Amino acid sequence: MIEHLVIEDIDLPIEFVRSSRKTLALTITEDINLSIKAPLRMSEREIVRFVNQRRFWLYKQAKRMQEMSSKRVEYSEYEEVKLREKARRMLTAKTDFFKMKLNVDYKRIRIGDQRTRWASCSSKGTISYSWRLILMPEEIQDYVVVHELCHLHEMNHSKKFWEWVESIIPDYEKRRKWLKEHGGEYM
Repeated sequence: MIEHLVIEDIDLPIEFVRSSRKTLALTITEDINLSIKAPLRMSEREIVRFVNQRRFWLYKQAKRMQEMSSKRVEYSEYEEVKLREKARRMLTAKTDFFKMKLNVDYKRIRIGDQRTRWASCSSKGTISYSWRLILMPEEIQDYVVVHELCHLHEMNHSKKFWEWVESIIPDYEKRRKWLKEHGGEYM
């Protein structure tokens, strides 16, 4: 298998893994490598064809990751500890405020260092937030908190789930769009 893929001005080192998976997956990693996860029996020829068909998409994703990493701010250990403490205080207060409006209750809040999602909600009622959420505008924080609390009503993204979100955040689509467009700058 090839070790690098060059598209225009981008040289993507390739991380290649075969497993018992059924589908082929391509991902541009945070350090701007191309991760290829392939089924055990898929031929190298099929994989190369698949990658070549997605060259434009790969290029766009790699450029986006380069842009995001150039804007990313690194924090010292001390700064991160302080930001985590602030995140715990503020996100717990927001969660407690919005849980009353939604008439739900959670079991606990975790503040972590997730880099692929801002928050999650388990079926057991644990809400996990990335501490980096505290760096975002307050209205985006509110949207993420409400989004996770609404999962305590609906553990999916059904029409009913989005109705719950909209009942508290009428402009949630605008905030969701902002998060998609700008969220990567904070990871």
